[in-house]
Amino acid sequence: MCPECGYSANVEAAPSIIKNENKIPKEELKEVSTPGTGTIEELCDFLKIPAENTAKAVVYQKNADDSYIVAFIRGDLDINETKLTNAVGEDIHPAVIEDDSILTAGFIGPVGISDKVTVYFDNSLEGIDYLVTGANKVDTHYTGFNVERDCPDAKYVDLAKITEGGICPNCGKPVINISRGIEVGNIFQLGTKYSKAMNFTYTDENGKEQYPIMGCYGIGVGRMAASICEVRHDDYGPIWPITIAPWQVHLCCLRSDDAECKEKADEIYETLQNMGIEVIYDDRKARPGAMFADADLLGVPVRVVVSPRNLAENVVEISTRDKSIDKQKTPVDQAVTEVQNIINKLT
Repeated sequence: MCPECGYSANVEAAPSIIKNENKIPKEELKEVSTPGTGTIEELCDFLKIPAENTAKAVVYQKNADDSYIVAFIRGDLDINETKLTNAVGEDIHPAVIEDDSILTAGFIGPVGISDKVTVYFDNSLEGIDYLVTGANKVDTHYTGFNVERDCPDAKYVDLAKITEGGICPNCGKPVINISRGIEVGNIFQLGTKYSKAMNFTYTDENGKEQYPIMGCYGIGVGRMAASICEVRHDDYGPIWPITIAPWQVHLCCLRSDDAECKEKADEIYETLQNMGIEVIYDDRKARPGAMFADADLLGVPVRVVVSPRNLAENVVEISTRDKSIDKQKTPVDQAVTEVQNIINKLT
């Protein structure tokens, strides 16, 4: 998310924009001995260089045939597996290197790599004059590697995970924030795949038949409920907006064994029901505290409490789950009208 312009995306889709600084000048490609440097950290410590000047090899295999894929990326960055899967065009999984005649684990590089391997270069390597990369031999690396010079046919692909403080792809400011969220909707561009399969066409302004570009749009109902609970809750339960609440009113009869109390509660329930208002009616023989705790847990927007004590004053108690109304005493004969007014305000 960008706090400056409001841009947001999930990490699988967000483009990673990298600005490289050439802190080490260009040199000739040179093979050097680097014993015991099978990781980027060990290599940087051995050669006294920053990770930004290394080309890290990340190895995957295709699910279909287990053939190897090597993605090269700047040593301080990580591969976004979804981006790589999209670039490959089929399902992949992290590799288990069992054949060292094809790949030398810890020392893999693009120069002299086996032609049995499919190679990808992340955008982060573009324009860097000096890189260190594996030489495809144990305890050996190349210094002075330059993608444009040493792999002139290389094509760059966005494969990196976007990072905290990264550059916003919309406004260009280095202020990206990464936080957890819930994806409640999605859009998939289907292109012309299905319109061609169904031979579905339209006639354009020139009288020529064209295949329409299709899209798929979805909202996850279950995810919507979870995300609403995430942002509208307190220590006692959810606080449902009235537009999606399972009921609009939670009616509590605190003494169902009291004839007058039960009669008034029944009357309010039936009137609200006849008005088309959705009501959950709690007339259990339970303690008031337990009934109120359950009401909080259900999170229904409007609560109406009928009790002998309130009826002695000819009132009922009305409150809202979001605390916009807290224990308002309303005359019994005005209770239904007041509930309707509150619902209208909350809607």
